[in-house]
Amino acid sequence: MNPYIDVSTCRACGESSLSNVLSLGRTPLANSLLPPEGGVPPTYPLTLVRCTNCSLVQIREIVSPETLFSDYVYFSSNSETMLRHAETFTARLIEHEQLGADSLVVEIASNDGYLLQYAKARGVGVLGIEPAANIAEYAQREKGIPTLARFFGQELAQELAHDGRCADVILGNNVLAHVPDLNGFVAGVATLLKRSGVAIFEVPYLKDMLDNTEFDTI
Repeated sequence: MNPYIDVSTCRACGESSLSNVLSLGRTPLANSLLPPEGGVPPTYPLTLVRCTNCSLVQIREIVSPETLFSDYVYFSSNSETMLRHAETFTARLIEHEQLGADSLVVEIASNDGYLLQYAKARGVGVLGIEPAANIAEYAQREKGIPTLARFFGQELAQELAHDGRCADVILGNNVLAHVPDLNGFVAGVATLLKRSGVAIFEVPYLKDMLDNTEFDTI
């Protein structure tokens, strides 16, 4: 079985008009560490392409989300810069949206609760969705953040909405670029979000990557 899918159509518009931008050859997965006994990590092609129809820049090859994220070693709370950003952002969000105990903030790819902990500390209802089971368990055990160890999509959104757990705010920081089914993901957001709610996404900006030669972003 091929360990990755070579995509021939755009993840957003579905057109088969992908133009190669840059190939980085075969590369180990980000945040994949060698086991103590050593060995050679698996590598995958890494090709940046641009859709000439809608202009979305994306990666051509899709490694299964289960391979990428089911057991993850990156904990956002290890970065003091990330924590300060999360704390400031959360304070502004709560004030601007007038969130309280009856509100629900859902973060997709919530990692170890690095952001939701600040909303919880201010008495706002929170729910994390984090597919890495080891990190989701840590967020619940160490920070008391209710966290679902699942991948987000339309099916999960429908389950939560059916249970009356629609969100006043949905957050997704640096997650959209990792989603194979982009349109299904966004449809799930629309399903889960209250009519009066707001969805906020943080994504890498292509111009910054080019201006600063931040090719590790790819």
